[in-house]
Amino acid sequence: MQAILYVGYIILGIFQLAAVMGGLEDWMGLHWIIAAPLAFVIAYIPLVGTVVGMFGAVTVWHWSWLQAGGLFLGPFIAILIISMVSGVLESRR
Repeated sequence: MQAILYVGYIILGIFQLAAVMGGLEDWMGLHWIIAAPLAFVIAYIPLVGTVVGMFGAVTVWHWSWLQAGGLFLGPFIAILIISMVSGVLESRR
């Protein structure tokens, strides 16, 4: 189970990194050689990475804002729901 979660986490990270790279290329007009290392840094800045990545997903991949939000905020929402359900089930014991 841990291996599946790890692979999923890596795949999600690659998609998010690609969206940030696309956002930098489109928004700032950077070449991919410059955008790639810059995307690694920006992706780890929580709010900035999310905004640039969502912009990249919407403008470069032509996704809706809802789909882009799902890519970047979906895992957080899923973890929040799992934590809440776990807390409720734990308190019932």
